[in-house]
Amino acid sequence: MSEIVDTPTSTSTSVAGNETVSLADDIKKYDTVKLIDFLRGEKDLGLDDEDLEIIKKRKINGRAFLKITKEDLERHGMELGPASNIADFAKDCKEKKLKAFSSYRSLKEVLKKYGIDSNGTDTIPLFTLQTHEFKSLTSTSSIAWQKF
Repeated sequence: MSEIVDTPTSTSTSVAGNETVSLADDIKKYDTVKLIDFLRGEKDLGLDDEDLEIIKKRKINGRAFLKITKEDLERHGMELGPASNIADFAKDCKEKKLKAFSSYRSLKEVLKKYGIDSNGTDTIPLFTLQTHEFKSLTSTSSIAWQKF
């Protein structure tokens, strides 16, 4: 039986030996634009364009976001409410683990995560291939293509 190992980068090894990645591991790779997009998607933070502009202007990327404090944000002009929300959210992100597929109990649980209500793979929609027609510009180019 393996032990749970918690490291400063917030990864851990589960009992089954599969690596579980934290949300922080993803976030720390975000540049400023991707971080802003991520924060914009978190509606309960109550951020407006002015708040996000402070993040952009101060060039806060994912790595800096995970270390941010309410005081840092207030010092740069963010109001108390959004500054508190972001600081709390950054702390929550550092602690949240992303669920590895191996930790799911059933295929149905995995499929449900992706919006498919089924017990099997028979209802997973297949992708359709797109075909494209290429017109040759000269007869020489079509001969060259035929050689390969």
